[in-house]
Amino acid sequence: MPGILYSVGSGGVNRKQDVVAIQSALNAVMGNWIGILPFQLQLNGIADAALLTRIKILQARYAPSQSANGLLGPNDALLVVLDRLGSGAFVPVPAPRPDRVTYSPDLPANVRLVDPYSIAVIEKALEGAKMTAAVITSTLRLPPRQAAIMYSNAVKDLAAQYRLYGANGDAILDIYKANKAKPKDVVVALMAQKMTEMVNKGRSPSNHVTTVEGYKRMNIIDIGVNSTKTASGTSFDETGLTAAFKALKTSGHIHELIDETKKSNMCWHLEIKPNARSL
Repeated sequence: MPGILYSVGSGGVNRKQDVVAIQSALNAVMGNWIGILPFQLQLNGIADAALLTRIKILQARYAPSQSANGLLGPNDALLVVLDRLGSGAFVPVPAPRPDRVTYSPDLPANVRLVDPYSIAVIEKALEGAKMTAAVITSTLRLPPRQAAIMYSNAVKDLAAQYRLYGANGDAILDIYKANKAKPKDVVVALMAQKMTEMVNKGRSPSNHVTTVEGYKRMNIIDIGVNSTKTASGTSFDETGLTAAFKALKTSGHIHELIDETKKSNMCWHLEIKPNARSL
């Protein structure tokens, strides 16, 4: 993936090394855009009109739900798309419809990392269930966020949390149990610290908690029942969507499916390996 420290494009910081990285990455994918702007960009580190045009094409093709503003940030999910296009490992997917699969409003921008392939798989499930929309309520959780979630749930019912997690999760809950008399921010920080240490050693209390690089290899996605019901309106079919997800797991498009629609978190938990199978 082209690594950039600062934003590149229209209104960006446009540090020369970052601009060159994006120019080089875009040059590598020109073969996938046959007939469109076939000439190569000069690796001059200048964010000129030719570069901005290509960034806008990338945005329009692979992130149509976002504004094609000609600007890429260092955590932009489109950098992953660029990497796959350039490496030849990219599996072309249908252009997603921005009104079909959306993120929950409370999901921070830096964790809206779901690969376009995974979005297309979810859209395929919606088509199978004859539904109009689905809402992604959880993706990558960095340790501070996961710790805050586990803290809140532990306050409500610690015993239930011990039943939910395995040994790795129990180790985090033990931190809560031993320190619960302390202020919340102190306890959450202690839980997050322990979690970070575990992740760095290849352990995690939840599949959601991983590194950004790990998430690129396996997208962990929760589709919320209530938010999806609201978004899809009269087309909502919980049984039909469950069946559609199961069919996609059988076909290999979904690596793992956990039906948690009847549990407290009320969601479909999906684990999708980008580009695992053709669509």
